[in-house]
Amino acid sequence: MRRLPFSSFSFSGLMLFAAACSSSTDEPLTASGGMTGHDAGGAATSAGGAPVAAGGGASGGASGGSTSSAGGYAGSASGASGAFGGGGAAALAGGGARAVGGGGASAMGGRSAMGGGSGAHSAGTGGASGGATSTACPGSGHITYTLAKSASPTATEQAAYDKIKTAMDKAISYYDCYTSITKSLNVSYVPSVETADGNANGSMRFGMNTTYMDYRTAMHEIGHTVGIGQASNWGSFLSGGLFTGSHAAAQLKAINAKLATPLYTEVHADTQHFWPYGINQQSEVKSEADLIAHCQMVVAIREDLGL
Repeated sequence: MRRLPFSSFSFSGLMLFAAACSSSTDEPLTASGGMTGHDAGGAATSAGGAPVAAGGGASGGASGGSTSSAGGYAGSASGASGAFGGGGAAALAGGGARAVGGGGASAMGGRSAMGGGSGAHSAGTGGASGGATSTACPGSGHITYTLAKSASPTATEQAAYDKIKTAMDKAISYYDCYTSITKSLNVSYVPSVETADGNANGSMRFGMNTTYMDYRTAMHEIGHTVGIGQASNWGSFLSGGLFTGSHAAAQLKAINAKLATPLYTEVHADTQHFWPYGINQQSEVKSEADLIAHCQMVVAIREDLGL
């Protein structure tokens, strides 16, 4: 799924990048797993504390060719686990709870990737997030992943593996802290993939464009692997460009209650993505609160989907 920025968009042309992301735009893409989406490409830089949890071993890897439009990415993922901490280590907070470090997260999922660019669904400018800000981890997620590697990697491959691991570890640290989702992912580096993508079958791929080897893109794609835009009943919750689930609506209302100027008062969605807080573009993440809000919305949407 490809991601599009939220600013300057028309609901009819909107498609967030969830699993297979690509930077081309308003045209839906179809990647393996039957997902479509679009995203605008854009540079991304990860920030915040370094992840603590390590990814899996060298085996695994997602298969299946998915297509994504230029600049976007598509892929499948199924989970990774890790704890993140402020300055590169996970700290313990009262009661033995893991402390969340500052940082962003990349989303992964169905078929879209995030990137800064123009398009349809990105969080726009000036919107503050309303996620929880407590340092104690309220969740008990357990997302793990195995990163497939070549037996004798080239310098380019090794550099990609290192970037992907960093992105996955940080993304998972947020999911583990703010959700109670358990998922195992098979992650791979596939140069032919234009951006990155994730699939509910547990596979996730990163292409050669290092812009998308980012924790925010990873978080977006992880969302796809746990049902966002990929659950069989996703379409039954779409009406007039909105996601109609009551749990999602209630969660967004709770988030907005903490904001002076909410980004959106309703949960918007297309065939593969949701917004706000879908991290359909890396530029949507303005602070750690946005990453937390993303996790909260994914949990609420999964409740509506019966997952």
